[in-house]
Amino acid sequence: MILSKDYEEEDGYRDFRPRYPKRQRLPPVVQLCKDMLPDIRTIGESVKAFEEDIKFLSEAIINEFGNDEYFNSALLSTFNALILEQPHKQPAIALLTMVVNSGNEVAGKTIVNQFYEKLQKWISASADDDFEVTSNETGPWNKVKLTLRFLSLLSPIISVEEIIGVYRKLFELAVELNKASGEKRNPLSEAIYTNTLLDIPYLFFFNRESEELKLKVQDLMLYVESNYFVKKVDLSLTREYNKNLPYAPVQWVQVVLTNVKNCLANDMKELKNLFPDYQHMLGSLPAELQFNDPLVLPELEKLLPFSGLDKGLGSVDSMWKTPRTAFQVYLPNVVGAFSTVVPVTSYAGMLFDDIIVDIVESLEFNRHEVARQVVTLDLYFKPGIFTEPGLSVAQLLAQHEETPELSTYKIEDLAIENILGLIFKLPTVTQSFAYFYTLLVEICQNSPKAIAPVFGRAFRLFYNNLDNMDHELKMRYLDWFSIQMSNFNFSWKWNEWEQDSIAFSKSFYNPRITFAKNLIRKELRLTSNRPDVEDSLTVEFKQYLDASYITKNQLTAYYQSLFEGFEFDPEIIKDNDLLFKNEAFPFHDKVQLILDYFHKQQLEKNVSELESLLEDIRTTCSAQIPDFDRFTVTLLIQALVYSGNRSLSHANKYISDAKNDLVMILGKIALSDVVKEQWIIEAVIRYWNCNSQNGFLIVDSFKHSELVTAKSILAFSFSDLNGQNLGLVEATSIESTFRTLTQLALQQTSDISVFEFVFERLVTIANETISQLGMPDEEIVAPLVDNESMLDDDELSRLDLMWKYESTMGFIKSILRKYSDEYSILLDKFKSDVDQSVSHEPTRAQLNQWFQEICEL
Repeated sequence: MILSKDYEEEDGYRDFRPRYPKRQRLPPVVQLCKDMLPDIRTIGESVKAFEEDIKFLSEAIINEFGNDEYFNSALLSTFNALILEQPHKQPAIALLTMVVNSGNEVAGKTIVNQFYEKLQKWISASADDDFEVTSNETGPWNKVKLTLRFLSLLSPIISVEEIIGVYRKLFELAVELNKASGEKRNPLSEAIYTNTLLDIPYLFFFNRESEELKLKVQDLMLYVESNYFVKKVDLSLTREYNKNLPYAPVQWVQVVLTNVKNCLANDMKELKNLFPDYQHMLGSLPAELQFNDPLVLPELEKLLPFSGLDKGLGSVDSMWKTPRTAFQVYLPNVVGAFSTVVPVTSYAGMLFDDIIVDIVESLEFNRHEVARQVVTLDLYFKPGIFTEPGLSVAQLLAQHEETPELSTYKIEDLAIENILGLIFKLPTVTQSFAYFYTLLVEICQNSPKAIAPVFGRAFRLFYNNLDNMDHELKMRYLDWFSIQMSNFNFSWKWNEWEQDSIAFSKSFYNPRITFAKNLIRKELRLTSNRPDVEDSLTVEFKQYLDASYITKNQLTAYYQSLFEGFEFDPEIIKDNDLLFKNEAFPFHDKVQLILDYFHKQQLEKNVSELESLLEDIRTTCSAQIPDFDRFTVTLLIQALVYSGNRSLSHANKYISDAKNDLVMILGKIALSDVVKEQWIIEAVIRYWNCNSQNGFLIVDSFKHSELVTAKSILAFSFSDLNGQNLGLVEATSIESTFRTLTQLALQQTSDISVFEFVFERLVTIANETISQLGMPDEEIVAPLVDNESMLDDDELSRLDLMWKYESTMGFIKSILRKYSDEYSILLDKFKSDVDQSVSHEPTRAQLNQWFQEICEL
């Protein structure tokens, strides 16, 4: 319809076209920021466009800075975010700042003083009880490191006296803290010492010819070398491997000085091979800038209470709480006569590790960006340091044989190794495991052909060292491996591990067999499509597809033990089903009525009805049920769990609704709570025999309802069944133990009896195992396996006891480390008890060593 110009709505027509408000035009300064700031955030990501970007951005900043506070604030905020969250881009921001300074000295001086003030702010915050920590907070001292690094890059426009003065004050503080701690290690001192040394080469990034700067740095290095005493502390409690370490541990504090000295030696040859040369872009430099105010450091007495770095100051700062050690995965000479990662015993290697950790920790809120940045880090350094991205090991080997002088370092290996180092960080991780695991999945999904083989080599290293790996780290490895497999169709070359299975499939404690069993069971829990897992396995490993907590025979024996003179067909035992409602049992109709009772609304229930049903069963079947108390607990608990078996929240509701009834009925059983609680836990775990993870989680629900205690759960987990202790090797039980103890630790109660119980129970298991082995008191337990020969049953049984002993000692090591605050209170008692109860000298010596080390955690 065409409407005339004099159309009026009163004529009977309406225009139904939507009315949109006129689009507001953004103020020019806001539009400029929207256009320019994204380019600053991605600066350096295009090497070809880098010079053009610097020219374009510097011109805009020169023209706009100082005209509008909105622009100034947005620009400085962007600079700050990049400097702290993406430190590999610092040289680009520094170059941009110096080019801007040459055209707008006010802008240059403002930026310099803004970050000098930031430096003062972070130093002051380091002794502030009210310092707020967010998930991506790396810590004030880590921010001091990064802010000083940025100021060091600006050395061409900052007075040498000023910038060296900052370094000297920080080194003097590190020396004072170190001396104040006597012979004991001071974590903050080591952090300041290492971080500040790591920044020194950045003074020469744009300023390689200044003789004054060289002399000042030389004097500074002499001061540090003469006055800082590195204390050697080797904590076996935080070692990733218990024995036969695949590499010699390297502590950052022990190699950083040598690394920096080597970097600056020989006319800075190493530095020039590391940092790209942008000096031709600097142009003319104005007079040197001075800082507005002298740097003020907290008084030593005020800083000392914070120097343990255990007050939640941030993720990276907290990594210095114990000696910071390089974690290695891609070991030299494994794939060829070369290394695929830059060694931490070089300045470049330490710096790359430092930058990757900072990116991963500070950008935790943007996993996608982290996944992209860590594998493109090489773009910000001199070409040739790393080999071509995505090069396979076979290609790398061929290249190395043909042209040995070409680099063999892979940026993918370096990135993955550092993320794995954070996953395997002891004594605690810095972020949630979910973040690290999903980050690795993301990196692999971005480039599966390049990254999947990198993962594969890590899988193999850890698997080959399972015999020696820390107990807690085996669980982290299991989690990582299973998550990766579940995200990649459970595809793995299981045939690589077949010989271990053939040799040790009858073993209960062999670490490789327990790992394979736990991995397959975990994969089954991670998918609703069981054939996906089954199809991925070779014939040899299909024998581990039974995810049951105990065997079918053991489960049958459990149920049969409730009856006398009455037997049932084991085939009627079904997963996730209540056995007692089967028609094979004469009381099955009463069981159905008990289920109906649990399904009733709360107001409709009367416990006398439940008691009457139980009494009916007792009257008619007492001859067949010798221990009716135990039967009563088992029946009620399994009926309750069956009623709520759809989900954990469903189970929680039924347990909560039935709590008062259970308390009343259980209260009439004239036995100790310990016995009744063991029956409850056993009933739950046996019901969920096909999925013990659900079982232990529901046991937790009974604990929250105060129907069982933490101690009872742990007593059940570490009890022997037919001479075997599932609590040492079965993943869901181990997870339950750590979860139970962690919940107690978070409650911060004064009752530490549960921690005491677990330690003493494990020591008892170790003692019993030594006794079964018949070991001389002075002989070390060391399972030695000759892979060339088949083991007979006696040899395998003896080896299995040795693996049991190692599992037990590994568990003790993990709980002493993980709950050191709780166990430190018990040390005097433990020392006395161990001296009296442990006759095996190597065991006693190891426990006493760990007791001493707890004080260092």
